[in-house]
Amino acid sequence: MKGFEVIFMAPRSRRHHGKPVLDTVAGIAKSHDIKRHTRRVDAEGTGASGHTHSAHFFELADEPEELMFVLDGDKADELLRAVEEEKLHVFCIRRTIEYWEFGH
Repeated sequence: MKGFEVIFMAPRSRRHHGKPVLDTVAGIAKSHDIKRHTRRVDAEGTGASGHTHSAHFFELADEPEELMFVLDGDKADELLRAVEEEKLHVFCIRRTIEYWEFGH
């Protein structure tokens, strides 16, 4: 199948109304009947400002995270619009992919 990989990235410490920003994205996705996602914790990442985010012994909250979805075009558009409307401070990529699910 053809679709899109949509990945949102933010440090774990970034909040939106007191809640981790990627938790907010996951909640938005769920409210749009998007059930499948993968969440990854990265060792290190550098943001647009040049600041390096990583998990330190003293500060695990700055650890970079990713929230990834594989969606058809309509659902990808719907999710991106909803996140934009919420005015979240989050980095996102969307790329065209082909995907399969075997043994289903």
